[in-house]
Amino acid sequence: MRLISTLIFSFLYLYCQAGFVQFSATVEHGAGKEFKLYRLINELTGEEVKYSGMVKDNNELHISIEIDYPQIVRFVLEEDEIEIFVRPIDRKVAFRYNLKDAKGTLFFTGDREADNNFLKAYHSNFLNVEGDKEVYSKGFLNTKFEKELAQRAKSYGIEDYFDFIAREKKYQEDYMNRTGSISPELRNYLRKELNWDYETRKFAYFIYNADRIPANQLSDYWLKYRLLQTVDINDDYSLAYPVFQNLLSAFIHYLNLENPVDVSSGDDIHYYRFVERNLNGKSKSFMQAKLMLNAFRMGEPQMAQRKFKEFKRYNQYQDYTASLESWFGTQMQYLKKKTVPNFSFQNLDNTEQTLENLRGKVVYVSLWASWCRPCLEGFAETRATRQQLHQSGVVMLNVNLDRTEAIWKQTLPQHDIPGTHVFGLDLSDFQEKMKFDTLPFYIVVDKFGYQNYLSSGNLNATIGDFMKLMQAAQ
Repeated sequence: MRLISTLIFSFLYLYCQAGFVQFSATVEHGAGKEFKLYRLINELTGEEVKYSGMVKDNNELHISIEIDYPQIVRFVLEEDEIEIFVRPIDRKVAFRYNLKDAKGTLFFTGDREADNNFLKAYHSNFLNVEGDKEVYSKGFLNTKFEKELAQRAKSYGIEDYFDFIAREKKYQEDYMNRTGSISPELRNYLRKELNWDYETRKFAYFIYNADRIPANQLSDYWLKYRLLQTVDINDDYSLAYPVFQNLLSAFIHYLNLENPVDVSSGDDIHYYRFVERNLNGKSKSFMQAKLMLNAFRMGEPQMAQRKFKEFKRYNQYQDYTASLESWFGTQMQYLKKKTVPNFSFQNLDNTEQTLENLRGKVVYVSLWASWCRPCLEGFAETRATRQQLHQSGVVMLNVNLDRTEAIWKQTLPQHDIPGTHVFGLDLSDFQEKMKFDTLPFYIVVDKFGYQNYLSSGNLNATIGDFMKLMQAAQ
């Protein structure tokens, strides 16, 4: 598919009163062919609404659609795709071209004529078509890089590479500055788009050279090459635009280089924590929602489910919650639940039991050890909640993993830990299937032996979740 022009408006999310805009075109050799107009309606899922019509016998087409804020619409006819900038206050956007040579003959008239004709030339000179991209995929995030740029990142030295991308940026700035006919708002947007792409290109070098750059050197490179100095990574109003979204995903990939995590292991969306700690406001909620959506799409709905309860509790941007609920639909209700693997343990009276012996009760499993400071701190911070849950009938199963039973029994009197205290005996199958490799480790088991999820990572905020589990019918 040929990309004829690309446009995104600079009044980022500047909402206006909706208005109907007429699109008119003359397409030579287009008579009798179907055309389509696409308008983005959901920045998170990428969903578009489609309008369609037929080119008349005289090669003309006319269609009016409602525009509620300055945005892009995509016009598609056979293999040609034209992206057109339009505002609610525009009345008519017109263009003409020959179907046999769209790239060479496309010309805009009507409202925003100068802007759209400039963009056709600007993006023809500086943007590659989709086929010239390669995708870096990890941790349920995809980042697109130009293939040629990726090759330069792999083969250039760092100084030569950064000199190259700085020169490329200056060429585009100079081209833009030589044109005085475009509107100030379009010029401002294009500068933003250029900076988003420039910062993404910076990250590309480190992503493609991760095996050659020690993680402890990345903080020095961050300062030296002024990463993210030209953009606001928490710019809420830019989230509708793919170039900005692409920058956010490249940033998260880079954070994993600084704090390496095996994102392919376990039952967790590991990038979720990077987003939580390094983004704010709407950008944070957007990327968290994007991770859950991608996990669901990529065949890991349980991971999406695990995070969704917590996301719903803390997310302030309800349009993202609504989008996810709409996308997941009723499928979340019918996901195959994971049975928690059985394991054995020893009670304080030296009798042995298994997790299956507790079937019919809600169990909160806490794996801990005497040498694990976060474990002991967690017990102290949640003591009152644990006591309340224990008294309400939840089995607060505190499974000790010390080297010997003697160490466990010596440690217990030193700490006031509510619940049922046991010493772990055989957890090999549990550890392999639950994929935990650090302490503390917590898991909720419902009355039927299935893993369940809480609406918060803070146990003190989840008493309501346990009460619902307790009320579930046997």
